[in-house]
Amino acid sequence: MKQTIYSLLLGSMIAFSSCSDKLDEKHDNPDAFTSAHIEYLFARGAQRTLEIDYADTYNLNFRRIGSYLQTTARQEGENRNNLYQNIQDDLGRWENYYVTRMSTLTEIDKIYATLPADEQNSYRIYLEAGKILKAFNTAIATDFFGNMPYTEAFTARNVIYGGDVIYRPKYDTQKDIYYTILDDLKEAASYFKTATTNETFNRQDIVYNGNCNGWYKFANSLRLRYAMRISNVDPEKARSVLSELSFDQLITSNSDNADITVSGQDVAPDALWRAMRESHSTGQGFYMYAPEKMVNMFKEVNDPRLYVLYQPGTDDNGDVYEGQTEIIGYPASADEAIDLINEYNGKPASDPTKIPLRQIYGCLNTVTFRENYQFPSGIGMTAAETYLCLAEAAQRGLFNGNAEEFYNKGIMLSVQNYYSYYKNSDAEDKNETIANTDVSDATLSNWIVSSSLKYNPSKGLEQIATQKWMHLNFVQIYENWAEYRRTDLPILDDDRQSGTLLNKENAPVRVLYPSIEASMNTENYNAQSEYNKINAHLWWDIK
Repeated sequence: MKQTIYSLLLGSMIAFSSCSDKLDEKHDNPDAFTSAHIEYLFARGAQRTLEIDYADTYNLNFRRIGSYLQTTARQEGENRNNLYQNIQDDLGRWENYYVTRMSTLTEIDKIYATLPADEQNSYRIYLEAGKILKAFNTAIATDFFGNMPYTEAFTARNVIYGGDVIYRPKYDTQKDIYYTILDDLKEAASYFKTATTNETFNRQDIVYNGNCNGWYKFANSLRLRYAMRISNVDPEKARSVLSELSFDQLITSNSDNADITVSGQDVAPDALWRAMRESHSTGQGFYMYAPEKMVNMFKEVNDPRLYVLYQPGTDDNGDVYEGQTEIIGYPASADEAIDLINEYNGKPASDPTKIPLRQIYGCLNTVTFRENYQFPSGIGMTAAETYLCLAEAAQRGLFNGNAEEFYNKGIMLSVQNYYSYYKNSDAEDKNETIANTDVSDATLSNWIVSSSLKYNPSKGLEQIATQKWMHLNFVQIYENWAEYRRTDLPILDDDRQSGTLLNKENAPVRVLYPSIEASMNTENYNAQSEYNKINAHLWWDIK
């Protein structure tokens, strides 16, 4: 692990390169740090925690997990088995967690520990908000790997600050990791319940602009999310956590959503926007078609989200082809995709029916996503997810409340959330009829109860899981994959290549540890050998 640990140290230093002249001196003298550096690190840490990363979106979302979960669809059908079975490494998740996401936040902890008591009191707000962000990061990581180094990790910078450097950290169990992050979130929520902000935190807080009540609700809502994540394997722990939560402590309005946005943009930044431009083009391939299952489910109930999530056949610039009006979903099956491509290629150029597939099949909506620079550059948690978590908890007797009311409210908030993205978009070709659609509570409530979406307790858990899949969609893909593995819902369409079923029971349920762990942290790595398989279920995944 020595080489890995030093790579984390290097990564931490790289993270601060934009102010390297000042920080080089501080690295040699930790007592020389001031509160301003904590503030800078916090803003950077929050961004790296919540942002929708370009490389992840391009490589994992559109080209791998999105296709797996059928929240997006890819045109190609050949070699689709690689999508599921050939996960040879950690997909970059190990470094993403230890370096990209956590390095700045753990640096804050170390700087904070060097401050005198009066300064610690002044800057505790950064430490507590950092606990929330670190819990968010850690849950994503352990939901990829399961057991992993945690309590003995993050010691590389102790060569500067003092203390032991553990070159071969032990692997904590996923259960212990979840218990720890739940405790951290409880502590942070307790702090923010009575905390007061300050001018510097207001400026550096890119999530809630210094609103302590926002952080309080975010911490408690994550407690709700993670309690439900472990509720199948550890229902009593989940019940215990939920017993400490009340409705007014949670994110229950879209105005409370934990997200970050960019401002003053007149050209597409990186992240989601760049990934979308490169994922639906003649030069790079077509990976963000409207997925057939979700499109058909929306159509079946006349779900208004259909028109803000998707649009008809789309060219390289994100514009709908002239004359195309229907949103047609692209099939999930590799065999069907191969047949479509072969049929197209088999027609002579003179054949008037030889229409490019991208001109026939729908695509993610340009106004909502691709040309909308007001769309959040990162999403932590939304009110719709809160209500859907509460609906499941109520249905299973883990939380007092009306499951149907929670379920209905979750759907309404999801529709309103996505419509706000469309309506507030700065894209030039916005359709005002769509933007001005009535999505009031009253209208949506009438729609839900008069359609097949109407809550049915006998299949309530399936309905709730399906709505969570629709809402988390491709913009919160890691949460969506975790929930799919936890519930095995919804029942996805078969993805077959040469008749062989590729998804469902044959699909991976975790990613592998990086190969460097085998040589650098051999003893601890070997102890995980029975779990280091793509078909080894995580602790909470008992379905």
